[in-house]
Amino acid sequence: MALPASGNAISFADLRTEYNTGSNTAISFADYRRGGSLVRTKASNNNGVNLSASVPTSGAVSLGDFHSQEKGFQKTFSSNATNQNVSTIFGDDYAVDYPKKIVVNSSITVSGDVGTDAIKYPSGAVGTLTIVNNGTISTIGAYAINNLSSTTVAVTNNGTVSGNTAEEFNSTFSGNGSAKIDFIGGQGGASGPDIYHSDYGGYGNFNCKLTRSGNTFTASWTYNELYYSNQGSGSIDCTSIFPLNGSGELDTTNTSEYVINQSVGGYYGGDIRDFGFGSKVINGQRHFWFASNIKPTNMTLGSTMSWSQPGWTSVALSTSNSRRSSLLVTLTGGNTNGSVTGV
Repeated sequence: MALPASGNAISFADLRTEYNTGSNTAISFADYRRGGSLVRTKASNNNGVNLSASVPTSGAVSLGDFHSQEKGFQKTFSSNATNQNVSTIFGDDYAVDYPKKIVVNSSITVSGDVGTDAIKYPSGAVGTLTIVNNGTISTIGAYAINNLSSTTVAVTNNGTVSGNTAEEFNSTFSGNGSAKIDFIGGQGGASGPDIYHSDYGGYGNFNCKLTRSGNTFTASWTYNELYYSNQGSGSIDCTSIFPLNGSGELDTTNTSEYVINQSVGGYYGGDIRDFGFGSKVINGQRHFWFASNIKPTNMTLGSTMSWSQPGWTSVALSTSNSRRSSLLVTLTGGNTNGSVTGV
């Protein structure tokens, strides 16, 4: 902690306690000049401040030069910031055995973009590491404080530290892209499962091509068999089962469920191609189902969770036949990671 302010007495014992942990080894006053091993200058790429900046680097040194001085480097956040790497903050001094302190002022938020740590301590840190948190440190899908170093980070004060696991579209669907999505169902007869997109195989496959273009999602196929006859290609807009935020990302705050039940092309020889598309949050994760059949069939979520052909049979919908893994990735996160105390 800082030495007494001007007007208060400072003793040689105070200097020893602050700068060389109370050692009784004889030390010259000159050893306390800034720039030596006890009172360090900061590296040119250190973006913090030197808490002993008033201590002379040469010439005479007096006890009065140490009023309100403190051993260490400090970075204070007085405005909101994102994605902070502590090694970048303190530059070459990150690997120097000298205290390093981060202060988050009241009403200030240090946050991380989705999937990015708010404050990250890479490996290689040396010296005591402290965060004085009077504000908020938060992120989604990563860690609010991620300590990958072997030195413990001590957090003080009563600010908020918040991070959690999240989910987002995978690399295919985070922008424009397409992928194979396998259908479930096909229970209505011999032609029931005979629908596919030629980009993903031929006869005997049961799938569609899901394409994202902007914020529109379309399921398409090139072969659709009804009563043993190919009815050709087609598509359905299934955008409404994908809740998006204003940035076009998956809206993880939306917990509603969505269902589309739609027929395409009318009857042919007693068959009709029905589709069901749905999404629902289960245990904090959004799941998706894509279903098809050649008889009137209905997808129901809620407590029923089925793709049902009345009077015949139904397929239970669950996380095991969800197509989530073809669409989303899980981003692991939490309040802290590594050795962090005070949270």
